Amino acid sequence: MFLCRLKARRQIQHLLNTPDVTAYLGRLARQELHRVPHGDTVADLLAVLAVEALAALRTELVRRLIEARRLEKFRLLDRDYLVTLDGTGHLVLGERPTRFTEGCLSQTLANGETLYYRPVLEAKLVTRKGLALSMETEFLENPPRREGQSEQTYKQDCELKGAYRLLARLKDAFPHLPICLLLDGLYACEPIFALVERCGWRFIIVLKEGSLPTVHSEFYALAAQRPENTTTHATKTARQVLRRVNAIDHDGRPLHVLECVETPRDGSKPTTWLWVTNIPVTRENAIPLANEGGRQRWRTENEGFNVQKNGGYEMEHAYAEAPQAARNFYLLLQIAHLLAQVFEAHLGGKKHVAHHYGSLQNLARLLLEAFRTDRLPSPQDVDAFLDIPIQVRLDVDTS
Repeated sequence: MFLCRLKARRQIQHLLNTPDVTAYLGRLARQELHRVPHGDTVADLLAVLAVEALAALRTELVRRLIEARRLEKFRLLDRDYLVTLDGTGHLVLGERPTRFTEGCLSQTLANGETLYYRPVLEAKLVTRKGLALSMETEFLENPPRREGQSEQTYKQDCELKGAYRLLARLKDAFPHLPICLLLDGLYACEPIFALVERCGWRFIIVLKEGSLPTVHSEFYALAAQRPENTTTHATKTARQVLRRVNAIDHDGRPLHVLECVETPRDGSKPTTWLWVTNIPVTRENAIPLANEGGRQRWRTENEGFNVQKNGGYEMEHAYAEAPQAARNFYLLLQIAHLLAQVFEAHLGGKKHVAHHYGSLQNLARLLLEAFRTDRLPSPQDVDAFLDIPIQVRLDVDTS
């Protein structure tokens, strides 16, 4: 359903429940199928299937790509894999409470109604060529309210709380992986700095005005006094000016700050980025830290969530209201998107796909037609195919 971008559970019955697809899936699964399971049957199964099982499968797929050295070329400064952390809306249940709103976060609207929703926090491995691969997921949910607990003392779950849980699991899943976290300004705080330090990771975090105010003001004061710490860089479309100040003290912790001001050659308005990092910034590494590091954080939203919401996967669609089924549908979507990105790279990247097939959604339609109409492979054909090594190059431009 997700690989073919069918957008709704009911499409399983309308588009996949054919004798040919049944036989095809049975051959691939190496078991006899009498029919493709109904979408409701799938939802019933996912309501009892352990979420940890699908999460582990998703993480294992990423681990195999790393161990096969398919992502080696994308390490920052030839050292760190880039991992972003970002939250997004996953499932909105509306204003009227149902039996499935337990654990939902809630928001009181201006008209007095209460909106119930289930957000999610994602850790994605991103690359400068456009990949955004889900590594870990934290479903943000409220704990049960204790008996007699007042509204004032009951605190909802939030993205920052979820980050501590997610990052601990990420460290357990990839204990020796060198990681550089790309984070937004929400995470510019001492508890995150300390957690990243304990994990042995590095970070590049957006430094917003009002966030770490003493670090922010000290950077601009010192940068004006140290013109030798300025680097210029020209690209095909813009001119960049990068300024750096190292070892700004923050409660005994030295932090390094990097600013990048980019002026487009077409005369449009300059854009300024400002980051705080635990990587000492030098003249040699300032440009890759900015362009191959900090600026890649947006890929989680663009190549990740935006594609999953608007590119045929319909991430915000209510595939199930039951909490456990909804979580498992979400994880299956992440697995499907991971496989699709590898498939697209194997075909030469998104530009190549757009040139030859029109769009990625057209490619998904052709995949559906292949399931529905292609010659059914024999068991021997399947075994022979699985034994053929296939080289997939992930360094094509998939953005």
